[in-house]
Amino acid sequence: MDVLIIDDEESICQALQALLQDEGLECSYATDAQGGLARSGEARVLLLDLRLPGVEGLELLDQLHDTHPRTPIVMLTAHGTIKTAVEAMRRGAFDFMLKPPDKDELLAVLNKALQVAESETGVSELYYELPDEIVFRDPGSLELVERIRTVAPLDLTVLLGGETGTGKEIFARLLHEWSPRSAARLVKIHCAAIPEALFESDLFGHEKGAFTGATVSKPGRIELAEGGTLFLDEIGELEPTIQVKLLRFLQDRTFERVGGLRTLKADVRLVTATNRDLKEEVKAGRFRADLYYRIAGLELFVPSLRERRRDIGALVEHFLDRFGQRYERKVSLAAGALAKLETHSWPGNVRELEHALARAVALSAGPEITAEDILSDAGGKRPAGAPAVQAGGGSLREQRREFEKVRVLEALEQSGGNRTKAAEILGISRRMLQKKLKDFQIQ
Repeated sequence: MDVLIIDDEESICQALQALLQDEGLECSYATDAQGGLARSGEARVLLLDLRLPGVEGLELLDQLHDTHPRTPIVMLTAHGTIKTAVEAMRRGAFDFMLKPPDKDELLAVLNKALQVAESETGVSELYYELPDEIVFRDPGSLELVERIRTVAPLDLTVLLGGETGTGKEIFARLLHEWSPRSAARLVKIHCAAIPEALFESDLFGHEKGAFTGATVSKPGRIELAEGGTLFLDEIGELEPTIQVKLLRFLQDRTFERVGGLRTLKADVRLVTATNRDLKEEVKAGRFRADLYYRIAGLELFVPSLRERRRDIGALVEHFLDRFGQRYERKVSLAAGALAKLETHSWPGNVRELEHALARAVALSAGPEITAEDILSDAGGKRPAGAPAVQAGGGSLREQRREFEKVRVLEALEQSGGNRTKAAEILGISRRMLQKKLKDFQIQ
């Protein structure tokens, strides 16, 4: 399901459902908090009324955010104020809209939320809490953690480099949590997941009437990070026009909302991450040199998983425990399996390992999981038409594409060709699976 509406006015639910279904979105609704909580795991985006019988919307927002921290939640209210909007977004809301919402603005916000939900990270974590367990054992990882512990209190701008899937966002969390700003929020923007036309408004906010559908003034992510940390993930994807505006903010920490005349000031620490070589991007003219020097107060490199193999055992234990609880299965790693996992190239890094273990636990038939269960595309039977994924076999983008195609073909094979079940195995929507089938030219 694309969107779940949680609102006690059934007529509004039905009207919104009809509107969204006309736009091709799969949509359902619940008319009370209990029903909304029960069905919240079914949707990629939640549309939540601020006032529900028996529970305040912000309380329900907290519960939903705790239960589904990766699901974007858009708040709806007929009693909107900027103060309420800021509080809702500080507590994890993705966006905030007045009832009845303008159709174009609603669709723009939902499309943005769905894009974030379908981004390569698969997450919409605009706000982070420190994980209960940070999983590091390799000397290379521990050395990086110690460097972060040293520089975290210094309020430097930090640029985190490294391949996709290495866990750069976790190190950004540590920079925030070990800094004097930890009492405030860590606010994240995934630069590749938000269209250029919406990015400026998302970052700086906008005033009422700034553009068609802007029926209420809204603070941007910079304002919401006041006193805390702003994390720009994949900053190498920023378009040149946005690079200029971000540079201006970094020079004096001032900005204007879109359509606004007042100059605002924000006290935030900037942490950025990229999987690109920004020095090469500067040479190629795709990234501004002056912006690069502004964000690279300190550069830290996050090593790939194949460069910190002693982390693999700790990560396997961590993921087996997590997914065992999620799927209610008690599983363990078969004897000798870890040695095989430690010699695998893991082109997708920690994210690939996480997805492989999630699939293996979900599909496990017994109490033990073998290396072949986890590395089915490398060590076992490969689905017909699936390419081999080898270290060094083309660019990282090409390897990632091949890896995704392998996973899609496996899921189709495991589901007997049932696309709905295949999408469930992959943890994506059926619509997203359809896009990938078309992209990979899979019949």
